[in-house]
Amino acid sequence: MVLIRNCINNAWVDYLSKLHIIGAVVIFVALLFAIASLANGQPAYGDDASPVMYFYQPACVHCQAMVPILNELAAQGYRVKLMNAAANPGFWTKYNLEGTPTWLAANGDRLSGEQNKIVLESWLAAHGAKIK
Repeated sequence: MVLIRNCINNAWVDYLSKLHIIGAVVIFVALLFAIASLANGQPAYGDDASPVMYFYQPACVHCQAMVPILNELAAQGYRVKLMNAAANPGFWTKYNLEGTPTWLAANGDRLSGEQNKIVLESWLAAHGAKIK
């Protein structure tokens, strides 16, 4: 009976050790991605060369909800020019903003409000924001 208990305990310790290593690797990879995406001072989805401007406010819950979607689209090569409407109050009148998030294409087309990935990806593709 003691032998069986020792085998189970050893197997459990091995299992936990492997989980610990896997968890550390996942955290390390996530940190590398975060560092790489901020290496140029902006998120992975930000690029001043994009033909699409993305108006946002850091405290906007709808803008915050867009971050994971924008990160997914960045992995596919989509980029937007970041326009912080909270830090630049003049954007509201200059670009006729009614709220954030808002995307504004070079041709004047705009998309406003929180979007799902399919809608946003389609809109960004139609406006040439896939640049990487």
